[in-house]
Amino acid sequence: MIRINLLPKEEKPSREALQWSRILIWSLIGAALVVIVGVGFHIYRTYEIAALKADIAETRRELAKYEGQAALVRDLTAKRQAIQQRIDVIENLDRDRFLRVYLLDELARSVPEYIWIEECAEKAGTVSLKGVAFSNLAVSQLMDDLEAKAHADSVTLRIIRKEEVDDQPVLGFELRYNIPAVQIIKAPAARTSGKAPASKARVGAKS
Repeated sequence: MIRINLLPKEEKPSREALQWSRILIWSLIGAALVVIVGVGFHIYRTYEIAALKADIAETRRELAKYEGQAALVRDLTAKRQAIQQRIDVIENLDRDRFLRVYLLDELARSVPEYIWIEECAEKAGTVSLKGVAFSNLAVSQLMDDLEAKAHADSVTLRIIRKEEVDDQPVLGFELRYNIPAVQIIKAPAARTSGKAPASKARVGAKS
């Protein structure tokens, strides 16, 4: 089959022009696709942002609704802590009160004759004694009686020196000893024992 092109030479479409036409068409199609994808992505992001804003608003409403309850819980917690602190202080004072009674009772039972206790102080289970005696033997007897009768630990003579009381020569001394933990636990029993200190010694204590 023979085809004859009867168009004038200047009206015949060249191959190069056809190629450029195709390139232009595909470029326009590509640009349209890019625009469509961009618009779709923008719409999706706008919807996502709107959803997040709605979630934030809902969360804020929930927080506002429970803020009053949270403030009430914090207030109740603070009050409970304050009450517990008061209870702890009272319990400590109560325990120490019985410990002081027990301490003085045991001390009075342990002091031999011819010894006067002038000061007795207790801190964290350690007792410090100050007093006067007529002889070294009496001080030694006191230390032995503390260990035997009051069940004290680590009785130590810290100071002993010559003094005068009403122009009478005496020995001033200072002792220190520890109250065993088991004795501290037994201290409340002194409240119910009903026994008065049985000693001829003069005890003046402060704690």
